Amino acid sequence: MMLSVRARRATHHGLPTIAPDAIGESQGNKGQMNRSRVKVFFSSAFVLACVLALAVIATAVVAPAPPTSTTPRAPAPANNTTPAAPASPQQPAPYATTLEQATTHAASVAGPSVVKIESANGLGSGVIVDKRGYIVTNYHVLGGARGEVAPDTRYTVTLANGSSYRATITGTDAPDDLAVLKITAPGLRALPLANSRALRVGQFVLAVGNPLGYSQTVTFGIVSTLRRTVAEKGPATFIPDMIQTSAPINPGNSGGALVDLHGWLVGIPTLAAADPRLGTAAQGIGFAIPSNRVTFITQQIIKDGKVSHSGRPYLGVRGLQEVTPFVAAHYGLAVENGVLIGGVEPQGAADRAGLRAGDVIVRLDGRPTRSEAAFGDVLARLRPGERVAVTVVGQGGERTVTVTLGELPVR
Repeated sequence: MMLSVRARRATHHGLPTIAPDAIGESQGNKGQMNRSRVKVFFSSAFVLACVLALAVIATAVVAPAPPTSTTPRAPAPANNTTPAAPASPQQPAPYATTLEQATTHAASVAGPSVVKIESANGLGSGVIVDKRGYIVTNYHVLGGARGEVAPDTRYTVTLANGSSYRATITGTDAPDDLAVLKITAPGLRALPLANSRALRVGQFVLAVGNPLGYSQTVTFGIVSTLRRTVAEKGPATFIPDMIQTSAPINPGNSGGALVDLHGWLVGIPTLAAADPRLGTAAQGIGFAIPSNRVTFITQQIIKDGKVSHSGRPYLGVRGLQEVTPFVAAHYGLAVENGVLIGGVEPQGAADRAGLRAGDVIVRLDGRPTRSEAAFGDVLARLRPGERVAVTVVGQGGERTVTVTLGELPVR
């Protein structure tokens, strides 16, 4: 910022004057000289003041106030009365003046709470969510390639400081690809869980885990998109509401931590996208289970050792098949896209609304369901107990019925 100072010629009327009765007649010339000196003095003082003001403005540094954290704790869902698992107290994040300072701080907060999990089925990562020794991870980390968790499998948990402990299974939730282990160890540090609904696309995140066995590896990226429904070739048929991130996720990252720049958990890295043509992992496309869902499931497991409420909507249909022109021709269907109902649960939501096997769902809650993935994505955004319109095409033509959604049964 530049300050322009323009000097002007001072006039007699623009400066203070000396009283004429205080000066003798014989000293007229000297009085005139004194008045000139006073003018010069005040002009010099004005210029000096401007220069000092310029120096202060040019050198002043205004330090911005530290931002208030916009990442509140994840709220417990309304239909879950389980108290939240206590988290160890954390010091508030210092105001980071650079991205580098923010990422190093987040890594230092999250690192001590991320562990390595090893068994005969392979290795993965986990996150300490309760200082009593409860660790959340992916179900497939425990089941490995077989996809089933054997009760006699030995699991070893290695902390960030290198100490190893034997772990026991507290409970599992295969449909969500989540599980909880427990160890007995002193001085554990639980990682606070953030409110994943506060996430925004483009927000910086870190993935912390043990990819390929490389302990305490941190990768950097952004939130690429939210509420992605992803099909999984594992314990869960599909997982809705996932966080897509560009932070690299590799084998061994599963069950680890996706954290914000405060170092708080926003998701559990679970899988990476694969290139369908090459069959290899796609770069920069990974998916994490949001922390709010993790909170909802782990609270139930820690309290009861199992999941009693899925919290997922349920239409009460089974044997769904995506309709294509070939499928339509084979079954003689009147439409060439949608989702074909293979059967309905007796006395379930669809049965009570009058839906039948052979009906093709073309719209759910007013949104097109041209594929099975589209149907799953729309359904995942709804809640148990909601009344929604379902449009189907059957033998009698197109019709719309109102269905009150149930809750997905817990297996």
